[in-house]
Amino acid sequence: MFISRHFNCVPLVEGIYCLEAKEQGGAMSNAGLIDMGDYTLIFDTFNTPQAGKDLRDAALYYFNKPIKYIVNSHWHGDHVRGNQFFSDEVIISSSRTRELMIKTQPDWLARMKKLLPNLEEDLTKLNTSLELELELELELELNDSKQRELLSQIGYLQEIKESILTLEVPLPQLTYDRKMTIHGSARTVELLTVGAAHTECDSILFSPSDSLAFLGDIVAVDNHPLLVDGNPLSWLEALTYVERLDVNIIVPGHGPVTQKHYLQQIKRYINDIIHISESLIHEDMNVNVNHIEIPEPYLGWNYGSIFYRNLEFLTKAASN
Repeated sequence: MFISRHFNCVPLVEGIYCLEAKEQGGAMSNAGLIDMGDYTLIFDTFNTPQAGKDLRDAALYYFNKPIKYIVNSHWHGDHVRGNQFFSDEVIISSSRTRELMIKTQPDWLARMKKLLPNLEEDLTKLNTSLELELELELELELNDSKQRELLSQIGYLQEIKESILTLEVPLPQLTYDRKMTIHGSARTVELLTVGAAHTECDSILFSPSDSLAFLGDIVAVDNHPLLVDGNPLSWLEALTYVERLDVNIIVPGHGPVTQKHYLQQIKRYINDIIHISESLIHEDMNVNVNHIEIPEPYLGWNYGSIFYRNLEFLTKAASN
């Protein structure tokens, strides 16, 4: 078995692995290895080049074949910043995703380089917060969700600090707008855009012969999905589209591999948070959204702070 500090390797079917992000590492999101027969295809490349390097090594370890294609599901950095270790391969994305990478990644990189001197101070503050949370847990028997979020933030900053000075994000060389079919000697896969969902344009990978799909961040398992860069109503339509596919195994962008039924859970989450935001606006409540309680079904999910970002986004959007 291939061992990495960034991810766990989870076999799904013959010739397909999910590389599931560890909480403290440079991956942050899930990636996929697909044996196409005479070459390997990779879906998403993690958040850092050091995780991307392990991704390349894992692909060679499991399949020992040339890596031919890299797919970026959307523009968010935790899915594309490992591209640096695949500059000789063909990187594929939707046309809009490439445009958004050009628009966002250079600015993010410039901003982070300026903040580099402050990273040590930020890490110290987060470690202090973590120590306080551990003390509170011992005294009050609190759950560990806040601790896990702090640990994730600490790991994120440590990995960024390691990579920021040498980080590059190669852009996709091959783009498509609705569908691209890729044929290998072992299987055929389809790259499909589902429109605006988690971002302005999200792509999924569907392997019909395996009844399996890599869905990027239109699905997050036991994690609050981030709504603020996309369109929640269109996202619901995208999930319905996936439900119509002949797919059983679902690989989310975050969290463990699941099955098709989990799509309903993400639909419920989006509908519930839309309903909460509409209730606030209807009642003309001038409240701080941070005082709203997270609904019970989602209390145990990771990154509770995203719930409040989502709620703030929806209430502001509806008020404008």
